[in-house]
Amino acid sequence: MKIKIGLIFLILISSFTYLYAEVEELVVTGTLLENTEQDSSPVDIITDEDYKNFNISNIAEISKYLSSSSGSHFQSNTLDGVDQGMNAITLRGLDQASTLLLINSKRQTFAGTPSNEGEGYIDANIIPEIALKRIEVLKEGATSLYGSDAVAGVINIITHKNFSGLKVQAGHRKTSNFNQTDSSLGLLFGSSYKKTSYVLGINLLKRTPLSAIEIPRIAELAISGLGRSFKVSDAVSLPAGIWAGDYSKNQKIPDPNCINNGGVLTNSTTCGFAYGNRFNIVNDENQMKFYINLAYQADSFDYGINFISSNTNVNDNPQSPSYPALPFLSRMIQPGEGGNPFDVAVKWFGRPLGSDYASPNSPKDIDQYHFSQTINTSIGKDIGLEVSYTLSEHSNKHLRPDIIDSRFLDSINGTDMGISGGEIVFWNLFDSSQNSEALINYVRGSEKSVKKANLESLDLILRSNAWSGYSVAYGVQLNKEALNVSYDEISRAEFDTNGKIIKTADLFFLGGGIDVSKSRNKYASFFEIEKDFINNFGVRIAGRYEDFGNDSSFDPKLSVKYIASDNLTIRASKSSSFSMPSMAQMFASDINLGSVRDFNGTSPFVRQAQIGNPSLKPATSINNNLGFIFNKENQRLRVDFWDIDYENRIEVQSAQAMLISNPNGLSITRNTEGDLIGITTTYFNEANTEVSGVDLSYEALMNLEKNGVISFAIKGTSINKFLTPNNKINDGEEEHHNKMINRVGKYNYDANTHSLPKKRINIFINWDYLNYDIGLNVRHIDGYKNSRPISGLGLEYGYKNKVESFLVFDLSASKLISTKNGTMDIKFSITNIFDESAPRLYDAPDFSFDTRVHDPRGRIIGLFLEYKH
Repeated sequence: MKIKIGLIFLILISSFTYLYAEVEELVVTGTLLENTEQDSSPVDIITDEDYKNFNISNIAEISKYLSSSSGSHFQSNTLDGVDQGMNAITLRGLDQASTLLLINSKRQTFAGTPSNEGEGYIDANIIPEIALKRIEVLKEGATSLYGSDAVAGVINIITHKNFSGLKVQAGHRKTSNFNQTDSSLGLLFGSSYKKTSYVLGINLLKRTPLSAIEIPRIAELAISGLGRSFKVSDAVSLPAGIWAGDYSKNQKIPDPNCINNGGVLTNSTTCGFAYGNRFNIVNDENQMKFYINLAYQADSFDYGINFISSNTNVNDNPQSPSYPALPFLSRMIQPGEGGNPFDVAVKWFGRPLGSDYASPNSPKDIDQYHFSQTINTSIGKDIGLEVSYTLSEHSNKHLRPDIIDSRFLDSINGTDMGISGGEIVFWNLFDSSQNSEALINYVRGSEKSVKKANLESLDLILRSNAWSGYSVAYGVQLNKEALNVSYDEISRAEFDTNGKIIKTADLFFLGGGIDVSKSRNKYASFFEIEKDFINNFGVRIAGRYEDFGNDSSFDPKLSVKYIASDNLTIRASKSSSFSMPSMAQMFASDINLGSVRDFNGTSPFVRQAQIGNPSLKPATSINNNLGFIFNKENQRLRVDFWDIDYENRIEVQSAQAMLISNPNGLSITRNTEGDLIGITTTYFNEANTEVSGVDLSYEALMNLEKNGVISFAIKGTSINKFLTPNNKINDGEEEHHNKMINRVGKYNYDANTHSLPKKRINIFINWDYLNYDIGLNVRHIDGYKNSRPISGLGLEYGYKNKVESFLVFDLSASKLISTKNGTMDIKFSITNIFDESAPRLYDAPDFSFDTRVHDPRGRIIGLFLEYKH
C-alpha cells in the first residue's frame, strides 16, 4: 500500500512544470548585521502560515516537520523523569542543550528541571502560538554570534511586533480511535496611537488525557514482578484463610487473589503488577500564555518592551499506587509481623499499595516568563546602537507521590498514627483489605520540590556602515544565571563526596534530592564583519570571546558566499562553538525512576540517582558547512554538507550502559542477595563525538493560471555519521583505545545518546485555488536497529530487533470567507490519514514505542477557525 502510494505521488510530481516564486523574508538569524544578503547561512523559514498548515498544538511539534530535527522532546514520556509538561526542539541528533532557542533573537533561561536523560534545555512551551510571526531555524553552529549552546544550531522564534487589527483562532483536534482532544483558543489585538503601538495576545490550550490502557499493546511489557508474592523460609502448612495450603521450604507463593486484585501472574510463582497501563500517553493539561509588545518611536530613538508569560498545569499524570519494596528483598518478615499468617519467616516480593489500589497523580505547575526591553538609536550618520535588557525565569513545582518510609515501617510493627493514646493498628502485607483508609492515608506522602532557574542578560550592539563596502557589528553581553532548588523536609537527601547516598529522603522509593542555591556570571564581547570584495564574492568574519569565571572561550567563524552564475551560488562556513553545562547539571542532584535490564534478564524499575558534577568542562565543537544553491528558471534546489566535530560533549551516564559494562561496579547498589536496588549516575564530558550529514531542499510553484497555484517543497536530512567512543569494559579494565562506534540507524539503548534514524524526509504540497487551499504533508522516518536482547516473552509477543520505518500522510482543506468586517478561514484537517500506528519497539519494561521519534495517537481529526479584522 505504502509503495503504491509513493510511486503514484512521485509520478504526479515529475509531471509538473514549475514556476518558482521566492518569498521575500528579512532573515535575522545567523547574523548581527542589518540588511544582510540572503543565502549566506543555511536557514529554514517557517512562517505563521506554514505553522498553521502543520496542524499541531504546540511549538515543539514542529520537530515532526523539520528533517534536521532528531531526538526532540515533543511529547512527554510519563514513565520516566519529572519533566512532563515541558518540551524542547533538538537539531542534528545532539543533546538538547546543543540547540539554542531564542525569542526575538534574545536568550531565554534554561529550565531548572533537566530531562530524564540529564539534559538541560529551554522549555519551548513558553511561546504563545497566536503571536507567532515566523520561526527561523539556523542549521549550523552560531556561538560566535549568540554564545554558549548554539552548537547544532538555533531556533529563533520571531513574534508579532507591528500587528494591527484583531485575530481570533480556535482549534479542536481529536484522535479518531480515542477520546483524546486538544482544544485551543487564541486572541491577538494590535493598534497604534501617534508614536506608540501595542500588541496584546492570549493563548489557551486544553489537553484531555489518553491513557496507555486505551492503546492496544503499547504497555504490554511494562510489568513488574514485584506485585504481591512471598517465599517461605521453611516448610509450613496453613489450614485456613486466603493463604491456606501446604508449602515446601523456599517455595515462592503468589497472591491467591492475584487476578481478582488486578494483578498478573508472570509465572506460576509470581504475582506481578502491570503498571504501564496506569500511566498516560498524554496527560490532562492546561496552558495559558500572555503576550504584550509595546513600541514607542521618538525622533531620536525607538523603544520596545516584549513580555511573554506562560503557565502549564499538568493536572493528572497518574503513577503507580506505590513503588517496589526493594529494601525488603534482603530482610525477612517474621511470624505475626505485618500480618504474616505463616508460622515461619517469609520474604516479601511486593509493594505497600499494589494493583488493587487506584493510581495517585503527580501534578506539575510550571511558570515561566520572558521580559525584554530594547532601545535602538543612532550615533552620528552611520552608526546604530542597540541596548537591550532581558530577564527570564522558569519555575517548576513538582509533587511525586510515594509512601513515607518511617511511617510505613512503624505501621508494620503497630502505630497509633500520631494520635496520643490512639488505637494501635497494624499494616497487613498479606491481605490489603485489612488496611483501613485512615492507615493508608497516614503512610501516604509525596516528594515535593520547586526548581527555579533565571537568567539576566544585558546586550550592547553597535552597527556601522561607515567603511566603504564593509558592514560591521560589535558589542558586549553580560549574563547572570541562577538556580534554586528546594525540597520539603521529608524529600531532602544528602550525598558524600563520592556521590553515594548517605541520607535518603524519608520516602519509600523516591530518594528526593539536595537543596541548591547557585549563580554564575558570564561576560562576552563579539564582532561581525561582512565585505563584498567583488560583485559575486562576499566574506563574513565573526568572533566571540566569552569568560564564564573559571574558564573562557574564543570562537571565530568564517563564512563565504560565491555567486558562480545566475543559476549557482556556493556558500561555505567554518566555525567553533561551545556549550556550557547547565546549572542543574553542575549542582543539582536528583533521584528518579528508571528501568534497566539486569544481567540476569530481569527488567526492574530502580532508583537512579543523577549527581551534579561541578567539574564539568564546556563542550566544544568545530562546525563545517558547504552548500550549493541552484536556481534555474523557476525552481530552487539547496544542498548542504555539514559536519560537527564535538569534544567534551556533556552527557549523563547511561544506567543501562553502566550495568552492562560492570554489573557490580562502585555505582551499582545491590542488597545482600544480589538484587538490584539502585544506580548512581553523574554527568561527564564524553571525549569525542563526530557527526556529519547532508540536507536537501527543493522548492517550486506551479502556476495553473485560472486553476490556481500549486506550491511544492521537499526537505530531507541524512545523518551519515554519529561516532561516539566505545566505552565497554573488558576483564575489569576500561578500553582506552580510540575505537569509535557509528550510532546512526540504531536505538542506542546502551549508549549515552538516543535513537538516530538515518533519514528524515518531509514533503509539502499546497494548492491555492480561489478561496480554497488544499494541503498535503508527507513525513518519512527511516527504520533503525534495536540491539537490545529480547526476552522470551518479547519473542512470544512478536518483537524484533528492528524498529520499522514510519510513513505518514496529512491532509487539510480550508476555505476563506469574506465577511462585512473581515475574513474567516475555516480549515478541516486529517493528520495521519491512513491511521499508521507507531512502530513497535522492544524496550521492556518501558512503553513499546519510541517517545523521542514517534507519535502513537494514530489518526487525528482537526477543525480550525481563524477570524481576522
